Formats: sequence, structure tokens, C-alpha cells
Amino acid sequence: MLITTDGLITRSYPAGEHDRVIHLVTPEYGRLPVMVKGGQSKTNRHAAITQLFTYGNYELYHKSGEMYWLRGGSVLHSFYDLTSDLTAMALATYLCDVTSEVTGEGESADMILRMLLNTLHTLSQGQKSTALIKGVFELRAAAMTGYMPNLGGCAVCGEAHPQNSYLDIMNGSIICADCQSSFNRQRSVVDITEANELGERRIICPMTASTLAAVRYAVLSPHKKIFSFALSDPEDELNFARVAETYLLHHLERGFDTLDFYHSVEI
Repeated sequence: MLITTDGLITRSYPAGEHDRVIHLVTPEYGRLPVMVKGGQSKTNRHAAITQLFTYGNYELYHKSGEMYWLRGGSVLHSFYDLTSDLTAMALATYLCDVTSEVTGEGESADMILRMLLNTLHTLSQGQKSTALIKGVFELRAAAMTGYMPNLGGCAVCGEAHPQNSYLDIMNGSIICADCQSSFNRQRSVVDITEANELGERRIICPMTASTLAAVRYAVLSPHKKIFSFALSDPEDELNFARVAETYLLHHLERGFDTLDFYHSVEI
């Protein structure tokens, strides 16, 4: 069976001495592992269309129960220049890993693919901080995966615009500082692990009014405008990035080696 699909290469690794496997995230078929015959050779005829972070149109051959094989294709857009900047490359690799984690084979991935392409485009422009880009992507990916937080107001008193609040990570809800204080649980650290009345784990992250506004915008804004904001205070931006990362990782219940690498080279 031959199929033709657009897709972004999110991963590439050797297979044996001569071949290479690429992972394509496609809108119709989700994440597909694809074998590239002779893909380790620099003179391979598919070299231009099999570079990491390449978005292209691909012709694939597939037999039931077997791997996909690359037959041909063309480049629609390349983000390979991101590999020339270590921080940008590290972040792009992590974003691709998150996308692969939440995308299965044979299921639609159109929305998250479009978001990933938008994010890589924004990252390549170099006009937004990597912390903000990463945070927006993490929150949006969590929402798309079924972990949409309830950001309307404090889950206890309903206050919509508290000056200071907390994001209850596992419950996906806001608690204003006054209500949190009344529970005698107010802290000044970023992440607080507690147990509720049922003995269940509770993780809360403090947020300023600016951080809460940024979280709301990242989750609720139209797709094409998710990066159309900025946080002027570096502490607010750091707070936003920590909240977003904590929220996604705890709901996915896993970490990423590529995230650890990003933090090790983050500027």
C-alpha cells in the first residue's frame, strides 16, 4: 500500500550499518516510524527530505504488520537551522518528544502538528524567549491531551482576578491566596507537595496576577495568536515557565531526557 502524507520529522536514528529510521508526525496518521534505506549515507538520494525538523510531503510504502518505508518526497519547510543554536535545538528536540509522546500511530494529530509547526517557526525567529515558547507549548499540549485546567476563578470562593493565587496541578484548578491561607497551607516555594483529606497527593504552584493572565492566554487564545503576548518581569516569566512544565510533566507522569538536556544548556 502506498500513502502520501505531509509530516514533520521529529526523530532520526541509525538502524543497522546503513539504514536510518525517522519518526514522522502526520495530520492523518499520527506518529509513523519510517525506514530510510541507505539513510546513513550523505549521498543518499533522500538526504534533503530526511533531516531532523524537516516538514515535507512524503510517499510511503507499507505492508500490514510491517514498518513504513520511504519511497520519495519533497521539502515543504525546513527548521534544520535550529540545530545551529544549542539552546534552540535542545528545546525543539524536547518539543518533538512531547508531541511524539501524546501522539499515537493511526490517530489524527492535525491540531498538535499545527501547533508544533507554529512553535518551531516562532523559535526560529528568535524574537521570543525560549522559556515563554516552552511554557506556551506545554500548557497547550496538556490541554489538547485532555488536561484542560479550569481557569475561570478560585475553585473555593470564585474570585476571578486574584492578585496572588495557586494552580492546583493535579486538579487543574485555581486557588486564591486568601483561600489557600485559610487552609493554613500558604508557602513561598514553587512546588508544594501535600496530602488532602483523603490522603491524595496535592501539588500547588504559586502564581502572580501576571502569571495567571499568561496561563489563561496560553491555554485559551486562538491557535494563531498563542505567542502574541510577553511578560515584562523576568520573575513572572520564570514563574510561568515553571508552572507550565510542572503541569505537563505531572499529568503525563513522566520526565524527558531531552528536557534535562535543555535545562543544562538553557541561556
